[in-house]
Amino acid sequence: MRYHVIAIEREFASGGQEIGQRTAERLGIPCYGREILKMAAEKMGRPEAYLEELEEKATGSFMYSMYCLAGLSKGESLSRESQLFLAEAEIIHRLTQTPAVIVGRCAAHPLKDREDVLRVFIHADDAFRKRRAGEIYGIPAQKEAEVIKRADRRRSSYYRTNTGKDWRDNGNYHIVLDSGLLGIERCVDILEACWGSPRI
Repeated sequence: MRYHVIAIEREFASGGQEIGQRTAERLGIPCYGREILKMAAEKMGRPEAYLEELEEKATGSFMYSMYCLAGLSKGESLSRESQLFLAEAEIIHRLTQTPAVIVGRCAAHPLKDREDVLRVFIHADDAFRKRRAGEIYGIPAQKEAEVIKRADRRRSSYYRTNTGKDWRDNGNYHIVLDSGLLGIERCVDILEACWGSPRI
Protein backbone atom coordinates (compact mmCIF):
# COMPACT_ATOMS: atom_id res chain seq x y z
CA MET A 1 0.00 0.00 0.00
CA ARG A 2 1.23 3.48 -0.86
CA TYR A 3 0.46 6.64 1.09
CA HIS A 4 -2.53 8.66 -0.04
CA VAL A 5 -2.30 11.62 2.37
CA ILE A 6 0.53 13.49 4.10
CA ALA A 7 -0.60 15.13 7.35
CA ILE A 8 1.93 17.65 8.70
CA GLU A 9 2.09 19.20 12.16
CA ARG A 10 4.80 21.81 12.64
CA GLU A 11 6.41 24.23 15.05
CA PHE A 12 5.86 27.87 14.25
CA ALA A 13 8.39 29.26 11.74
CA SER A 14 9.92 25.81 11.16
CA GLY A 15 8.99 25.92 7.48
CA GLY A 16 6.28 23.28 7.75
CA GLN A 17 3.84 25.18 5.55
CA GLU A 18 6.46 25.72 2.85
CA ILE A 19 7.54 22.08 3.04
CA GLY A 20 3.94 20.97 2.68
CA GLN A 21 3.30 23.23 -0.30
CA ARG A 22 6.52 22.32 -2.08
CA THR A 23 5.96 18.60 -1.47
CA ALA A 24 2.45 18.87 -2.91
CA GLU A 25 3.82 20.67 -5.97
CA ARG A 26 6.39 17.92 -6.50
CA LEU A 27 3.71 15.25 -6.22
CA GLY A 28 1.18 17.11 -8.33
CA ILE A 29 -1.47 17.07 -5.60
CA PRO A 30 -3.20 19.87 -3.64
CA CYS A 31 -2.04 21.23 -0.29
CA TYR A 32 -4.57 22.46 2.26
CA GLY A 33 -4.02 24.40 5.47
CA ARG A 34 -5.83 27.58 6.30
CA GLU A 35 -8.11 26.81 3.35
CA ILE A 36 -9.87 24.33 5.64
CA LEU A 37 -10.80 27.12 8.05
CA LYS A 38 -12.11 29.15 5.11
CA MET A 39 -14.21 26.20 3.94
CA ALA A 40 -15.54 25.73 7.48
CA ALA A 41 -16.46 29.42 7.60
CA GLU A 42 -18.44 29.06 4.38
CA LYS A 43 -20.09 25.85 5.60
CA MET A 44 -21.10 27.41 8.93
CA GLY A 45 -21.94 30.82 7.53
CA ARG A 46 -19.48 32.55 9.86
CA PRO A 47 -16.50 34.90 9.29
CA GLU A 48 -13.04 33.30 9.40
CA ALA A 49 -11.98 35.69 12.16
CA TYR A 50 -14.88 34.51 14.33
CA LEU A 51 -13.91 30.86 13.85
CA GLU A 52 -10.31 31.65 14.75
CA GLU A 53 -11.59 33.06 18.03
CA LEU A 54 -13.57 29.87 18.60
CA GLU A 55 -10.40 27.84 18.11
CA GLU A 56 -8.68 29.96 20.73
CA LYS A 57 -11.55 29.31 23.14
CA ALA A 58 -11.63 25.64 22.25
CA THR A 59 -8.12 25.10 23.53
CA GLY A 60 -9.28 25.92 27.05
CA SER A 61 -12.70 24.27 26.99
CA PHE A 62 -13.06 21.16 29.15
CA MET A 63 -16.39 20.22 27.56
CA TYR A 64 -14.89 20.63 24.09
CA SER A 65 -12.04 18.32 25.08
CA MET A 66 -14.50 15.70 26.26
CA TYR A 67 -16.39 16.00 22.98
CA CYS A 68 -13.26 15.55 20.92
CA LEU A 69 -12.01 12.59 22.90
CA ALA A 70 -15.38 10.85 22.96
CA GLY A 71 -15.88 11.32 19.22
CA LEU A 72 -19.52 12.25 19.69
CA SER A 73 -21.79 12.71 16.69
CA LYS A 74 -23.62 15.86 15.70
CA GLY A 75 -26.39 17.10 17.94
CA GLU A 76 -28.19 20.25 18.95
CA SER A 77 -26.36 20.34 22.27
CA LEU A 78 -22.93 20.76 20.71
CA SER A 79 -21.12 24.01 21.44
CA ARG A 80 -19.97 26.28 18.60
CA GLU A 81 -16.41 25.12 19.25
CA SER A 82 -17.50 21.51 18.85
CA GLN A 83 -19.45 22.33 15.71
CA LEU A 84 -16.33 23.91 14.23
CA PHE A 85 -14.22 20.85 15.02
CA LEU A 86 -16.83 18.60 13.44
CA ALA A 87 -17.10 20.82 10.34
CA GLU A 88 -13.32 20.80 9.85
CA ALA A 89 -13.16 17.02 10.36
CA GLU A 90 -15.83 16.52 7.70
CA ILE A 91 -13.97 18.81 5.31
CA ILE A 92 -10.71 16.91 5.90
CA HIS A 93 -12.46 13.62 5.17
CA ARG A 94 -13.86 15.05 1.96
CA LEU A 95 -10.58 16.60 0.78
CA THR A 96 -8.66 13.39 1.36
CA GLN A 97 -10.89 11.26 -0.84
CA THR A 98 -8.22 12.14 -3.38
CA PRO A 99 -4.46 12.45 -2.64
CA ALA A 100 -3.53 15.58 -0.68
CA VAL A 101 -1.12 17.22 1.74
CA ILE A 102 -2.76 18.70 4.84
CA VAL A 103 -0.82 21.14 7.02
CA GLY A 104 -2.02 21.59 10.60
CA ARG A 105 -5.66 21.31 11.74
CA CYS A 106 -4.78 18.05 13.59
CA ALA A 107 -5.61 16.42 10.27
CA ALA A 108 -4.23 12.99 11.14
CA HIS A 109 -6.73 12.63 14.00
CA PRO A 110 -9.95 12.53 11.93
CA LEU A 111 -8.07 10.12 9.64
CA LYS A 112 -6.70 7.97 12.45
CA ASP A 113 -8.37 4.78 11.22
CA ARG A 114 -6.72 5.02 7.81
CA GLU A 115 -3.42 3.28 7.12
CA ASP A 116 -2.58 5.38 4.07
CA VAL A 117 -1.85 8.60 5.98
CA LEU A 118 1.79 9.60 6.52
CA ARG A 119 1.96 11.52 9.81
CA VAL A 120 4.79 14.07 9.91
CA PHE A 121 6.14 16.56 12.47
CA ILE A 122 8.48 19.42 11.46
CA HIS A 123 10.66 21.18 14.03
CA ALA A 124 13.82 23.28 14.09
CA ASP A 125 16.23 24.99 16.45
CA ASP A 126 15.58 28.48 17.84
CA ALA A 127 18.07 30.27 15.59
CA PHE A 128 16.51 28.86 12.41
CA ARG A 129 12.99 29.68 13.56
CA LYS A 130 13.84 33.21 14.69
CA ARG A 131 15.47 33.92 11.35
CA ARG A 132 12.40 32.69 9.47
CA ALA A 133 10.07 34.55 11.81
CA GLY A 134 11.80 37.77 10.81
CA GLU A 135 12.31 37.02 7.12
CA ILE A 136 9.01 35.31 6.32
CA TYR A 137 6.58 36.87 8.79
CA GLY A 138 8.25 40.24 9.35
CA ILE A 139 8.34 39.85 13.12
CA PRO A 140 10.68 42.34 14.84
CA ALA A 141 13.79 40.74 16.35
CA GLN A 142 12.83 41.74 19.89
CA LYS A 143 9.47 39.98 19.51
CA GLU A 144 10.57 36.78 17.77
CA ALA A 145 11.05 34.59 20.86
CA GLU A 146 7.76 35.74 22.39
CA VAL A 147 5.74 35.18 19.21
CA ILE A 148 7.27 31.73 18.63
CA LYS A 149 6.55 30.66 22.21
CA ARG A 150 2.96 31.91 22.07
CA ALA A 151 2.26 30.27 18.70
CA ASP A 152 3.72 26.93 19.81
CA ARG A 153 1.71 27.04 23.04
CA ARG A 154 -1.49 27.58 21.08
CA ARG A 155 -0.74 24.76 18.63
CA SER A 156 0.16 22.41 21.44
CA SER A 157 -3.05 23.21 23.34
CA TYR A 158 -5.16 22.90 20.19
CA TYR A 159 -3.60 19.52 19.42
CA ARG A 160 -4.12 18.21 22.95
CA THR A 161 -7.72 19.42 22.95
CA ASN A 162 -8.50 17.70 19.66
CA THR A 163 -6.56 14.48 20.18
CA GLY A 164 -5.86 14.10 23.90
CA LYS A 165 -2.17 13.68 23.02
CA ASP A 166 1.08 15.61 23.44
CA TRP A 167 1.81 17.60 20.26
CA ARG A 168 5.57 16.96 20.50
CA ASP A 169 5.37 13.25 21.30
CA ASN A 170 7.32 11.53 18.52
CA GLY A 171 5.09 8.49 18.95
CA ASN A 172 2.27 10.40 17.24
CA TYR A 173 4.18 10.54 13.96
CA HIS A 174 5.75 8.22 11.42
CA ILE A 175 8.54 10.69 10.71
CA VAL A 176 9.99 13.72 12.53
CA LEU A 177 12.14 16.12 10.50
CA ASP A 178 14.52 18.82 11.74
CA SER A 179 14.17 21.47 9.03
CA GLY A 180 16.94 23.59 10.57
CA LEU A 181 19.41 20.73 10.23
CA LEU A 182 18.19 19.22 6.98
CA GLY A 183 16.99 22.34 5.18
CA ILE A 184 13.64 22.86 3.49
CA GLU A 185 14.63 21.20 0.20
CA ARG A 186 15.96 18.04 1.84
CA CYS A 187 12.77 17.70 3.91
CA VAL A 188 10.77 17.87 0.69
CA ASP A 189 13.06 15.24 -0.86
CA ILE A 190 12.45 12.91 2.09
CA LEU A 191 8.66 13.28 1.99
CA GLU A 192 8.64 12.75 -1.76
CA ALA A 193 10.67 9.55 -1.29
CA CYS A 194 8.32 8.32 1.45
CA TRP A 195 5.31 8.98 -0.78
CA GLY A 196 6.70 6.98 -3.65
CA SER A 197 7.73 3.94 -1.59
CA PRO A 198 5.28 1.11 -0.86
CA ARG A 199 4.43 0.69 2.83
CA ILE A 200 5.78 -2.50 4.38
